[in-house]
Amino acid sequence: MHNKNNLYFILAKMAEVYPIGKVRIAPGTLASLIALFIGYFILLKLGIALYITFIIAFIILGYFSCEAHIKIYNKKDPSEVVIDEFGGQFIVILATIDTNNTYYVILSLFLSFVLFRFFDITKIGLIKKSEKLKGGYGIMADDILAGIFAFITQSAILTYFNQSLIIKSYMS
Repeated sequence: MHNKNNLYFILAKMAEVYPIGKVRIAPGTLASLIALFIGYFILLKLGIALYITFIIAFIILGYFSCEAHIKIYNKKDPSEVVIDEFGGQFIVILATIDTNNTYYVILSLFLSFVLFRFFDITKIGLIKKSEKLKGGYGIMADDILAGIFAFITQSAILTYFNQSLIIKSYMS
């Protein structure tokens, strides 16, 4: 039984992406910013297919870590849990511009960050409704949907300006 409690504790700290979740001011924003750079680096190293697999595995891990955090601390959606921000931000990175121009890549990543934070904070439509799901589902779902909404929005913006997306380049 002792080992099971240790596992729950480790998973709960993963949910906080410890120590990021313990930052007093804007832990979700900080988590999103860090996730932006980590995710982009992982995407460049893994390629699109493995990166998508990574996102799926990360979201599953996020669910279990949120469940462990709820079990230990008995809080519904605590601000110190930021693994959900990582999962949502990782999704938007798929809409990054495909170019060798560093300036455009930085602008595209900045747009990814701003759009994700916008949808995550405002919780428009389905995003707000998904928060009502129980347990780890509710914690993870709103950020996953915010990531998807931001991905669609960024894809539309970049497509409108005739820019190639990194996901399209890998798939063609």
